[in-house]
Amino acid sequence: MARTQFNVDQFKTEAVKPLFAVAGATELAVELARGYATEAQKATQGRITEVQSRVSDVQARVAKADFEPKTLQAQARTRVEELKSEAKDAQVRFEARVADLQKDAREFPAKFEALLNDALEELNSTYAELQVRGEKFVAAIRKDGVKAVTSVKPAAAKPAAKTPAAKKAPATKTTAKKAPAKKSATKAS
Repeated sequence: MARTQFNVDQFKTEAVKPLFAVAGATELAVELARGYATEAQKATQGRITEVQSRVSDVQARVAKADFEPKTLQAQARTRVEELKSEAKDAQVRFEARVADLQKDAREFPAKFEALLNDALEELNSTYAELQVRGEKFVAAIRKDGVKAVTSVKPAAAKPAAKTPAAKKAPATKTTAKKAPAKKSATKAS
């Protein structure tokens, strides 16, 4: 039976490491808790000060308020007049907004048709480009075989509408490269 020798000092050092990790985590937790408590105390003190200032502002306004019926009636009349003028302004703004929306609604079909025609033209041109590119690629494969596939260069950056075609080309390359590897493995056998 093989005897294993232990280095006692190394064993002590390694056995204590998890305890040190727990102690470090505890210290970090205490530090974070103290920080949060300090922040909470500061926030609470700030809110208390804010509430006290609001209360003093309200008390000052109440002290200044004149509760005489004639004064209150005059204040109410002026406020009613202000509200009437604000309501008239709001009505004018609302009517102007409705007119703008009606104008946009009348123009929408023409705008939509123009956008649709542009999209269809782009779709047709992209389709035609892909068709021409595919024909050239198939002709190259028929002529050169695998060499045509391996000689395909990575596509340059193109507009967003044409990037899906560029992404499909590398997939074709990797598929074609795997086939010759299987053939060479078959020949080697």
